[in-house]
Amino acid sequence: MRKMLQFIPLVALSLCCLSLHVQANSFPLDGKRILFIGDSITHAGQYVYLIETELRLQDVQPMPEIFNIGLGSETCSGLSEPDHPFPRPDVNERLQRALTKIKPDVVIACYGMNDGIYYPFSKERFQAYQDGVNKVIATVHGSGAKLILLTPPPFDPVPLKGKGKLLPEGKKKYAYFEMYENYDTVLKRYGQWIMQQKDRVEMVINIHAPITAFVKEKRKKNPTFTISPDGIHPNSEGHRIIAETILKAWGIESFAPVRPELQKLMTQRGRILHDAWLKDVGHKHPRVKGGLPLNKAIAKVKELEEKIEPLVKQAQKPVTSKHQSTGGTVYQIHYPAVAQEGELKLSVDYYLWVPAGVKKLRGIVVHQHGCGPGSSTSGQTAADDLHWQALAKKWDCALMGSSYEPKKGVNCRLWCDARNGSDKRFLQSLDYFAKATSHAEIPTVPWCIWGHSGGGFWASLMQTLHPERIVAIWLQSGTAFGYWTKGDIETPEISAAAYQVPVMGNPGLKEKGHPRFRSAWDGTVAMRKAYLEKGSPFFEFAPDPRTAHECGDSRYLAIPFFDFWLAHRLPEDANSIQLQPTKNAIADWDKQMKSKLEEFIKTGSVSDTTPPPAPKSLQVKRLEDGTVQVTWTARADFESGIRAFIIERNGKQIAQVPEKPKNHFGRPLFQGMTYSDSPTKPLPSMSFLDKTAPKGKLPVYRIRAVNSVELVSPVSK
Repeated sequence: MRKMLQFIPLVALSLCCLSLHVQANSFPLDGKRILFIGDSITHAGQYVYLIETELRLQDVQPMPEIFNIGLGSETCSGLSEPDHPFPRPDVNERLQRALTKIKPDVVIACYGMNDGIYYPFSKERFQAYQDGVNKVIATVHGSGAKLILLTPPPFDPVPLKGKGKLLPEGKKKYAYFEMYENYDTVLKRYGQWIMQQKDRVEMVINIHAPITAFVKEKRKKNPTFTISPDGIHPNSEGHRIIAETILKAWGIESFAPVRPELQKLMTQRGRILHDAWLKDVGHKHPRVKGGLPLNKAIAKVKELEEKIEPLVKQAQKPVTSKHQSTGGTVYQIHYPAVAQEGELKLSVDYYLWVPAGVKKLRGIVVHQHGCGPGSSTSGQTAADDLHWQALAKKWDCALMGSSYEPKKGVNCRLWCDARNGSDKRFLQSLDYFAKATSHAEIPTVPWCIWGHSGGGFWASLMQTLHPERIVAIWLQSGTAFGYWTKGDIETPEISAAAYQVPVMGNPGLKEKGHPRFRSAWDGTVAMRKAYLEKGSPFFEFAPDPRTAHECGDSRYLAIPFFDFWLAHRLPEDANSIQLQPTKNAIADWDKQMKSKLEEFIKTGSVSDTTPPPAPKSLQVKRLEDGTVQVTWTARADFESGIRAFIIERNGKQIAQVPEKPKNHFGRPLFQGMTYSDSPTKPLPSMSFLDKTAPKGKLPVYRIRAVNSVELVSPVSK
């Protein structure tokens, strides 16, 4: 068990994500005017402008007006270190004026970095900080506005070591240019107190922890890594983390890269307004120059909006592409996130492989990954899988994969509950693919759905939403059933048609009773029992004796499973969308598939005695340096896929591609295999460079394919 689990990446522990609830946070985005106040980090404003840009890109409606009046050197405690060149400004001196002029509905305050004045911890300074924050709370609430408190970000001594700027405890004086070396311990205590104010304000957000965790992870490879070159002020990467953390607390989990041109304009816009409002409100910082008068600043911003708005609209549009894949073409579409009710709040890429030469597609095989960035990334290659392509090709079907925003910490429920916008987006992608491929039938053809973990969660809900479209479902260590029966998610309406969809439940035996993964096992067992009691004619159970939550060699049963149901349920007339009844095929299942199921339950795989087809389209080319480039194409063995290719020169074996096939999760394969049953990156090419080719006349080359049970094909022509 321990050996098997060592391969499970943290990002793929998808069931841990499924315990979360999707929260439609209306606060603070229901506010019309949001005001940021803070010290030099907020004065720099980058995280504020990133937040505003992301809200616009995700089409938040109505879009709140964002104000930033952060001020360098400012505190809320009123303290200054003795060697500071001027008394530090105190936000409480100007806060009431700002509230009167701007009239915000929501205020976000980030103080603490300067409030400890870079000294070791003391009760007196801590009390001054608490008093200052309490004044902010009273003043903001007194104005009728709501308040969000941010913890101070961390202080990082690492980039300052050896530069004479860090002082040990016990010195008489410290300053922003000669800091207490463990000053971050002070900020941690300040931050802990801020987090304890959650019952006194509308929201508290810890920005210290995610920055610290990010830096800690990076220092595993680079001990001097930092995002605060002077120990105090985060760089652009640090501001990005702050922005992402705040947005996540607000219910905005997507954070897509912003085009530099757009971010530059948004930053320019934000700084013009920042400087103007800072001047209009007034402050006590003697070195901060005033900005434009408000009326001139607003006029300048209107000019910038003429450049900004088209870039925002362009970024909100789907992005499409395509590439050649063995025996066909993969079409891709990227949809940005949309932060509106009923829309998918994450970005997603869909990939559709269409086999060459098919005049009319009869269906789509959907290969849906699980939760976590690792699983999402693995989905990017699902449509290029040679073995799954062989299934699709046999039945004139397309093969579809997806990649929901591969970002650590994303609430998986935002997509794996199909009712949260992923069903709608999935159907939209079919409309696009119909136009891109000139296969107008794509929006109406039936589907086979394979889903792993969170993908199984998604598949079980799609079964309730579109039972008339689904040929069969394979639940690979995942279902939503256990979550809706215990009230964790809304219980779907299940029609009589939904119970008619053939289902195979396939958890790993090592998930049974497992502290983290038992929900996959328990949910599948309970779902099967309930569906059979409701009259389901087919719901089989195939526990994998060799696996935990990884997919193992399940494809060697999953592909025959779909092959069987495509043969028995796919409409006989390609122009029809009426699926054949499930009950008519039960007798044939017992004759054709029962033995395979029993073998899989016993061994975790399915045997094969037939060799793979021979490679074809062999091409040989002498390069200028004398080496010989050999390329070919091959169709995957339907039963066992492709493990490798044997290269023969003049009748003798000279190489194998790959030389040592690998797969941590099952039989070694030519394309490798991820935890989520998809090819590993980069995708290998069917090619070989013969560096020892004899000079003169080209040798005679032949290729043989080897399948995953190591049966060898006939030689290529």
